[in-house]
Amino acid sequence: MKGLKRVRLKIKGIVQGVGFRPTVYKHATNNGVSGFVVNTPDGVTVELEGTKRQVEDVINLIIQEPPRMSKITESVTEWIETTGASDFVILKSTNSGAKETEISPDISICQECSKEIFDVNDRRYLYPFTNCTNCGPRFSIIKDRPYDRPNTSMRDFKMCDACNKEYNDPTNRRFHAQPNACPVCGPKIFIINKNGLDEVDVMNKTISDIKGGKLIAIKSIGGFNIACDAFNVSSVERLRNKKKRGTRSFAVMMKDLDVVTRFCFVGKKELKILTSQIAPIVILRKKNNELDHISPDNNYVGVMLPYTPLHKILMKDIDVLVMTSANRADEPIAVNDGQALSLLDEGLVDSILSNNRDIINRCDDSIIQHVDGVNILIRRARGYVPNGLTVKDLDDANKISLGADIKNTFSLKKGKKIYVSQYIGDLDDPRNVQYQEQQIDEFKKLLDMDASVINIDAHPGYANYNKNRNMIYHHHAHALSVMAENDLLGKDVFAVICDGTGYGDDGNVWGFELFKIGKKYKNYKRHAHLDYFLLPGGDVCSREIDRIAVSLCSEANLENIPNIDSKRKELVNNLISSKINCYKCSSLGRLFDGVASICGISNLSLYEAQAAMLLQRYAENFKGKILSKYKIEIINGNIDYRSLVRELVRDINSGSRKEELAYKFHLWIKDSILLFINSEKPKNIVFSGGCFQNSLLLKLILEDLNKYKDLKVYFNQDFPSNDGGISLGQSVI
Repeated sequence: MKGLKRVRLKIKGIVQGVGFRPTVYKHATNNGVSGFVVNTPDGVTVELEGTKRQVEDVINLIIQEPPRMSKITESVTEWIETTGASDFVILKSTNSGAKETEISPDISICQECSKEIFDVNDRRYLYPFTNCTNCGPRFSIIKDRPYDRPNTSMRDFKMCDACNKEYNDPTNRRFHAQPNACPVCGPKIFIINKNGLDEVDVMNKTISDIKGGKLIAIKSIGGFNIACDAFNVSSVERLRNKKKRGTRSFAVMMKDLDVVTRFCFVGKKELKILTSQIAPIVILRKKNNELDHISPDNNYVGVMLPYTPLHKILMKDIDVLVMTSANRADEPIAVNDGQALSLLDEGLVDSILSNNRDIINRCDDSIIQHVDGVNILIRRARGYVPNGLTVKDLDDANKISLGADIKNTFSLKKGKKIYVSQYIGDLDDPRNVQYQEQQIDEFKKLLDMDASVINIDAHPGYANYNKNRNMIYHHHAHALSVMAENDLLGKDVFAVICDGTGYGDDGNVWGFELFKIGKKYKNYKRHAHLDYFLLPGGDVCSREIDRIAVSLCSEANLENIPNIDSKRKELVNNLISSKINCYKCSSLGRLFDGVASICGISNLSLYEAQAAMLLQRYAENFKGKILSKYKIEIINGNIDYRSLVRELVRDINSGSRKEELAYKFHLWIKDSILLFINSEKPKNIVFSGGCFQNSLLLKLILEDLNKYKDLKVYFNQDFPSNDGGISLGQSVI
């Protein structure tokens, strides 16, 4: 036929495992266009043949109306010779060529599948592995690209005739849904307990055990969780004791939004995040004290909704479950029956709800909080990983960046794209170091890349330290992570970096830093910082925080230190006088600790940031009116804390309540930052570091910054502001 045109369209991005090919098929057949669509290692290739108008209409539909979980990062069209084809077909995937296609993250169950599992007439009624192209596991089950069933842990499950028919029907939402399965042909659940294996009435027995107060290890998409009845206080306390968790918060899973709103305040933005297909844990403010035994040290609780069919079925008669990682302390979460059995043998759980689908890539639940328009990603894992970030101003060299020791992630840079790993954990545990090494190998395989450049944190005590590698200073990496995420590389930036501990270029412990970074972003100028104070005894101060209180008061020439006995004060002062194992520190995190101790809130911090959380809780509970603020003094260009400490002690001695002390301290931090912003008048300002996970501090800062018309303010939002974002910042050097 005359007037026909044919175009080849090459598309890159998240275009596999998300229903892209059936969507293209629908657009093409609805518009009378012939040709084909095929998965390739670098994305999807489409050839369209028809009139010029028909072809252009289909191209526009493909680009403008792709599947909701897809993400097109690049599309290239090329007009080619016509072939006279009469039909549009979906071809078998090709394996030749560079592996460049994006891998979809694991995504929560969709509405259609949710309806099916509770429809007694549906063949997938109460089937815990129900999924389609719009939902289900992706990253956690993939071994290689392209994303086809033989390259996943579903390869051993041969589809029955009914599933195979769906899989091969381009009009069906399960067309080429790689994890497609049903009760006849798919994975199966079973219970493991001290009596052996039980495959009969598994879900009802598990629900009964939970209601009876037992601790159950449950195999989810990216690893095992431990679940128990959130309102069975003895079960929760037993779990705390078994995991040696002290008063650290647990995350909870709530049945539905009605339950969530019964216990928590939920804003529109939080609601959107909570119900998204990422389905992360969302930090919500508690409405009452009914969940205080779940999160004793703060006013918030981490909440997620059921995100798999198994969770939906499990919670049909349960309102709230504690849902925490199945591990001991900070080791990697269990991903197979052998690891879960070790928890059973040690009495950490009473039984295991498992299944016979392998987890290829371990992936924790993501954690996020929303503060006045800013998303603060605390842990980036399920639902986000392995999405990449394109940074246009980078060179094309491949690099591996190994991140920090705490809340570790690593990053692989392939060309101008950076792939940040899932949360690995703290590298002081050798098992997490091994986990990191394994996942680096998996990522290199998935991305089909190698790299000779390895970037590390400059701290000589970190697990990945090697003097022959490319060393990047901790707080510079924090700043660069925000700049990379917000397309600021090469622009003049004022950076405010506040955290607990980072190694500085003078060999001291940094943590309240004000940088100037210009067009040559691989360098930085330390414009100002919190004035140094000593950490008597070094790292032990992060636990025994009364040492910091004594140090601060000593610097402020205060003899009478509230809330610390004389013998303890004498011991610490002797350490300071000897100068043995005492380190200079400018950390805001350690200042939080010292102030919490001075105020009598706590003299010990039993887990990371506990004292800071307690201080935040006291500040948020302050209901009075502030009549005066703590004075800010600048000495030699740096923020002095001595007058703050003296005024704090004065208020304590005059009988001020802890709530007022804590709130005024938060105001002092905010005003200290604003003082420099007012004097420097930057156009672009970036904030990063774990201290900005403090929602009260962040709100106070944002309230003032919103008054500045010409100031552009940037935060980490799709990557963590804590040390989980360090590897991203390292990757741009």
